[in-house]
Amino acid sequence: MGKLKVGPLRYMTREDFRVLIAVEMGMKNHEFVPAALVAAIAHLPTGGSYKKLRELHKHKLVAYAQATKR
Repeated sequence: MGKLKVGPLRYMTREDFRVLIAVEMGMKNHEFVPAALVAAIAHLPTGGSYKKLRELHKHKLVAYAQATKR
């Protein structure tokens, strides 16, 4: 288990926390939570949720896995 950097938590906005909570809620039923589901749970516009997910990934608070095509 890795260490959590608490520095970025100080500067997070309400929307950042809403996205993190939406990811946790989505993980109840999914191993990988689709970004569209995160946007629906967080009640944010789709573009806003993608932007917040990118920022959270930059600070290593969420992981990103791109789907492979079969």
